[in-house]
Amino acid sequence: MNTYHGDKAESSASFGEQLEKKNSITSIESGLHTIEADGPKAHNSVEPHMGLMSSCNMIVGLIIGSGIFASPGPVTLKVGAVAPSLLVWTVGGLLSMIGALCYAELGTMITKSGGEYQYLKSAYGICLGLTFTWSNLLLTNPIGTASIATVFAQYILQMAYFDPNDLTGAAVEMPNYALKLVTIGCIWVVVLLNAFGRRAGALVANVFTFAKLIALVMIIIIGWVWLGKGHTENFQNAFDGSSRNALDYGTAMYMALFSYNGWNNLNYGVGEVKNPKRNLPLAIFISCTLVTTVYVLGNVAYFATLPIQTVATSSTVAMQLGRVTMGTGGAYFFAVMVVLSTFGAVNGNIWGASRLVMAAANEDSVFMPPFFGKLSEKRDSPIRALILVGIIATIWCIPGDFTYLAKMYSFTGWLFYGFAVFGLILMRFKRKTRDLPRPFKVWLPLAIFFVIIDIYLVIAPLIDAGSAGVYQYIICIIIGLIAIPIWFIRVRKPGLGRLLLGWIPGYQDAYILEKKRLEADSKTEL
Repeated sequence: MNTYHGDKAESSASFGEQLEKKNSITSIESGLHTIEADGPKAHNSVEPHMGLMSSCNMIVGLIIGSGIFASPGPVTLKVGAVAPSLLVWTVGGLLSMIGALCYAELGTMITKSGGEYQYLKSAYGICLGLTFTWSNLLLTNPIGTASIATVFAQYILQMAYFDPNDLTGAAVEMPNYALKLVTIGCIWVVVLLNAFGRRAGALVANVFTFAKLIALVMIIIIGWVWLGKGHTENFQNAFDGSSRNALDYGTAMYMALFSYNGWNNLNYGVGEVKNPKRNLPLAIFISCTLVTTVYVLGNVAYFATLPIQTVATSSTVAMQLGRVTMGTGGAYFFAVMVVLSTFGAVNGNIWGASRLVMAAANEDSVFMPPFFGKLSEKRDSPIRALILVGIIATIWCIPGDFTYLAKMYSFTGWLFYGFAVFGLILMRFKRKTRDLPRPFKVWLPLAIFFVIIDIYLVIAPLIDAGSAGVYQYIICIIIGLIAIPIWFIRVRKPGLGRLLLGWIPGYQDAYILEKKRLEADSKTEL
């Protein structure tokens, strides 16, 4: 996802003018990560300045987020045992590494702003590129925001309903309505924070970034201490009780991969990496290995301190670890750390999603009318876009819990990852793209392997869900496909669009049509 933000823009200025001031990117999991550049072609014009260490720092910061505090339970519940759970987390890291390598080639080959939109447009045409934008606006970003806000609410309510006298470790029963209200409340507090305090969003990101790192480091240290004390019973016969249904592992992988999201945003910074042919693969290998190690060790710590059943059924596993190892104070400490981490991630998500709405409204306006592309004159913040983002995220909070949302988020994300990497393979052979310069080139069998696994990851959960659960994926597919008729009447046949929608006050052709006319005129002049 590529988003843009102008620090000192006037409310009447187009967002294209703001783009000349700053380009920014965000990760659904890690919150905020910003790359500043001068000029309208910032991504192309910034001189390479990032060495190996800087590249590693960027990748790790983009990936590590809140999923490690919520996904271990659903993963373990699905696969049924310790060893396959750890394997799922390991394979998830490997897949993320391969995906990042593929995206590194895409990012160094196609350096225009827009990420997947540009890759899909180059490989398949503008229809699929716009379908990705639409899905990002209505599915991926708001569902990701709702899922992280749900983790926030789970830990808040766990503290509220926590009984220090209950030593069984049983999951606390929380009223579903309370969970929804706290989740929605979290979203709107962040919306208001960003709407009325222009720099508040960045401040929250800076303050809360370290909470997740402190929590993870302490969890890993505690795990090793408990292993040293001989708490290895969960690792003996670690495959006992493993699921024998191959489809279960696809669904479990979704939950783990939710925690690895962010690797796909590396490509927005590849143009700033020095010696990309050497540093990119090294940085990706080192960083993804580090994140995978941290995640696996975090899960080892959970299994070293808690019964398997507690890990599998708990939605607040970090708090349970704190209770067992450090008592009531430890439970509250880890809960507070996760609350801070998730609040910061929700803030980064909403900040980035509002800029995506503004970019869609001002750069092509196919799906978003220009109304949503303006800054508030008084507050110098995108209040209209923020309110829209809050409304869409709130709607997604209603249907289900964290597992429900994380599966939908991973489904839509990995569907487009597969299209993008398959597009990379196609562009190796298409006449118009096969000779494009590629400062970094991934080994083709790796890209093919990624696409094969991606197909399994998209299909397996659909089958595993059965008739009762498949509807949530069907909803995603239907919403995504709505982009096609909108593209048809707004871009392919604008006259039909004017006929059908011209009665709407303020209706106007999409900006993208004017861009196409300008491009055609420039070619004619040449």
